[in-house]
Amino acid sequence: MTGIWLPLAAAALAAALMYVCCIRPMRRHDACSPATPERTEKSAEEEIRRLREELRLLRARAAAETDPAAAPERGPETIRP
Repeated sequence: MTGIWLPLAAAALAAALMYVCCIRPMRRHDACSPATPERTEKSAEEEIRRLREELRLLRARAAAETDPAAAPERGPETIRP
């Protein structure tokens, strides 16, 4: 009966450490994840510009598929992140 106390104590200690180090921070939304980068006005404007350009290209491609005469002249259609 005495030989079982040490494994039980080790299991209880492991469970307590897991709760304190892992579960409790996740429940408080302080999980160990990197902080999201701050979004500056400049980066937001750049992303808006990039997405508008992508939307323009998609609309032009859709128009070209439905009506080949309405297709714009071909240009560089690369979108860079």
